[in-house]
Amino acid sequence: MKPRALLRAAAFAAGASLALALAVVPGAAAAKGGEKRIACPRQAKAALPLSAHATKKAAQAALAAAPKRYKDLNVKGAKVVWSKVATAAGARGGEVAFQCGKTIQARTVVVELRFPKELPSASLSEGVLFVSRFRSNYEVWEVAH
Repeated sequence: MKPRALLRAAAFAAGASLALALAVVPGAAAAKGGEKRIACPRQAKAALPLSAHATKKAAQAALAAAPKRYKDLNVKGAKVVWSKVATAAGARGGEVAFQCGKTIQARTVVVELRFPKELPSASLSEGVLFVSRFRSNYEVWEVAH
């Protein structure tokens, strides 16, 4: 096979693999323009408006949920790096808006955690959680990283 034909075949195979991966993403729903989009979790849709001290309460909820949400990691000594309402949380807050809309974005706090026992791995030592207020309390509704 000629080099150009080999490259074309490899590109086709990579594109087909990506299309297949997008087609089988659990919870994916079609968005405008035919692109795939992760559906907003049912729990997130029940989020209530944030209360006073929301970022502090969300940070506490994220720390409490870390052992259960990150079972394969050593989360002992976990610390909150930052906690912000999703509307002011940059790209992570944008993920909430894309996934669930502006109303849920305004009702969500993004919390970044650091797991010192997992250092020096930059990836394993970081966690990002989406937390909202529900009838019972502040709860994590998604692990973003």
